[in-house]
Amino acid sequence: MGINVKTDNLADFTLTGDSFPAFYKRIAAMRFPIAVDEVLELRDLLNQSLEVFEQPADNPQSRDFKDSLLTAIHSFGIENDRHCKRLLNILAMLRDLHYHHSINSRNADEKLRGELAANRQARSHSTRYGLLSILATMACGIAWIGVAEAALWLKLLTAGFAFLAWDYHHSLPSLDKEIARLTSELNDVMRNRVDTLNWKTLIHKISLILGFKQIKGVEVFRHNPEHDTFDGSRTYH
Repeated sequence: MGINVKTDNLADFTLTGDSFPAFYKRIAAMRFPIAVDEVLELRDLLNQSLEVFEQPADNPQSRDFKDSLLTAIHSFGIENDRHCKRLLNILAMLRDLHYHHSINSRNADEKLRGELAANRQARSHSTRYGLLSILATMACGIAWIGVAEAALWLKLLTAGFAFLAWDYHHSLPSLDKEIARLTSELNDVMRNRVDTLNWKTLIHKISLILGFKQIKGVEVFRHNPEHDTFDGSRTYH
């Protein structure tokens, strides 16, 4: 289930590889302040997802990744060790989810492109063989007319080619409909794909959501979104 970027309700949302693009795009597009309910729901989502996430085994690549992120976290002014570790684990989880999303997206891409190629080839064959069947029907029909009493095999052959011409022609709308469906699904895959992650954006916005840092002049959440009015002196990120 994906996140609707126009709603604050995240109660039914589960953070997985499939739903990762919706979550990432929501975070990337988020502008503060947001409703306090949304802040709490995002905190619950991140914390609960982290609880069930199995951190990858320690290896040189993982250590290099975490060291580089830790440097970036410190550059944002987050010095509390507990906050740094928590944020680092969340970012590692998001990296793993992005990896699975990339694999799923690539597999779906390859599958849909293969099915599209097969359907386009089938359409090409139907068009070609349909035209040949029409020509064969016409030739047999002319031969039928040209003899005083056509043989049964000629009649059957004419009828057979006529049926093939009808069948090939009849298959074209179904193939066109299937090609349109596959193209739409492929466009969805391409549109939802997240090629790279903006780690600075993730660190900045997640640390604000979790309350790990504060920025003077930046209001993270509002208590009464229906009644609040915002003047031009406030900063939005």
